[in-house]
Amino acid sequence: MEKKKLHIDALITNESSSEIVDSLKASKILNFRNQFDTSYSNGNFRISSIPVILYTDIEVNGTIAPDNWQAILKKNKEGQHDGFMHAFESTIKTWRKQLIQDLDNLKILNRNLQHFHETNFYKNYYKNQIGNNSESYFLLKTRIVSQEFVKLPAPLIYDWLIIGRKEIENTIMAFNSTYNHHVKYDRKNNERTILHDFFNNNKMILLRDAYIDLEYEKNLFDLNGKTNEECDYILKTEFPEFLKTTFFEVKKEDVTFYVKKKTKRPQLSSNYLSHLEQVWRYKDYSENVINDSELKEKLGYKTQNFEHILLAGRKEEKLEMKEKFSNDLDRMFNGVEVITYEELEELNIDYYDKFNRLSIEIS
Repeated sequence: MEKKKLHIDALITNESSSEIVDSLKASKILNFRNQFDTSYSNGNFRISSIPVILYTDIEVNGTIAPDNWQAILKKNKEGQHDGFMHAFESTIKTWRKQLIQDLDNLKILNRNLQHFHETNFYKNYYKNQIGNNSESYFLLKTRIVSQEFVKLPAPLIYDWLIIGRKEIENTIMAFNSTYNHHVKYDRKNNERTILHDFFNNNKMILLRDAYIDLEYEKNLFDLNGKTNEECDYILKTEFPEFLKTTFFEVKKEDVTFYVKKKTKRPQLSSNYLSHLEQVWRYKDYSENVINDSELKEKLGYKTQNFEHILLAGRKEEKLEMKEKFSNDLDRMFNGVEVITYEELEELNIDYYDKFNRLSIEIS
């Protein structure tokens, strides 16, 4: 994290020993964090500010000092996690409020930090009064931001700071309208002009808080098969070691999944079968080690951690054919996931709900 300057919201350390002492050394993680004055998240924040939560199934009274943790949560053996979610969200909101207080103390709250060093405010005030005294401001006036940020504030490109609730809500409504009420498909009005144009202009629907960027129709050359692969979207993650990079193919919402539904043997429609085979080729491509170097060059990082998603059709038919739908995918295209337009909308509604739960008022 220090080297790559990646971003995380919190650390959760798990203590599950029945011994009285801190046997899994959870406190050592906290102490290790506290030793860092260096930065993470594009150099904007100090590592020692990262919230650390202890998640335990043993009694910790007397063995761990509670003041050192942002939260200590007792595991709920009945599977009820409302208390955990509330404490976790409260911890994130507290951190965000402290960041806002830092920005206020630096007198840059609500200022446009794009090209900040070129502004008159920076040249006439900030540089001399704060930037040249960055060490003392870092130690005495701030709790979250890094010393390099204090010296020269950089743009803070984080959803909760730059996106409003209404913007997310309007984007979701526009997506719903697009797949429900667009003009009739024909030679001029097609998958690319209607669906691709919408996603390219509203990347939030694909990215949400799950991905950091995307590649659109990136040409990939399969050296083994001597063929080109060009998935509509490759969704990139900040943590490729842990989170999946996603090949995401977009097809029409009017795709019919099955024909002869009323017979004993419903069949995959030719269009649906063709789409599945197309995504399957992306799976073959991404899993072939001979393509690792090209993927690393095109994505900007190395990974073999992929998923492969086809966006097509409507939820009603998927539910109608639920058992066969899952069985056919597992049998013929294992590793390919199919989501419908309603399901993609539901993912974005979940994102919107989480965004609201974690939002704070910025004066």
